[in-house]
Amino acid sequence: MTLLVVALLAAAAVTLGLRTTAVLDGREVHPMDRLALGLVAGVSLVWVSLAVSTRYRAFEAGLGLLVSLAPVGVYDLLRWYYRARRPMASWASGSAWILTVRLLLTLGLLVALAGAYVAIGGVLSR
Repeated sequence: MTLLVVALLAAAAVTLGLRTTAVLDGREVHPMDRLALGLVAGVSLVWVSLAVSTRYRAFEAGLGLLVSLAPVGVYDLLRWYYRARRPMASWASGSAWILTVRLLLTLGLLVALAGAYVAIGGVLSR
C-alpha cells in the first residue's frame, strides 16, 4: 500500500512540476532539462504541501488533494514525451555553463528526491 501511495505522489509531483515549467516550451529548451526542472519543482511542492498539512494536523486532506492529481500526471508525462520527440541535440552538449547548470539541476533533483523519500517515509510510518 505504501508503494501505491508513493507512486501516486510521484505522479502528482510530475503534474505539478511539468505544469509549473510549462513556460519553458520553446525550441531552445531541451526537453530533458524541462523534465528534470519539473521533477525538482514537483517534488519540492509535494514535499512542502505534505509538511504543511502535517503541521496543521490535516495530513489526510493534503494527501487526498495530491493523490487526486495523480491521473493528470500520466497525461502530462505522455504530453511531454510526444513534444520531446522532435529532433534535438544531445543533452551532454553545449557550452560549459549550460553543462554546469544541467549538472547542478541533476544534483538538485537527487537532493529533492532524497528529501521527499525521507519526509514521506517518516510521515507514512506514523
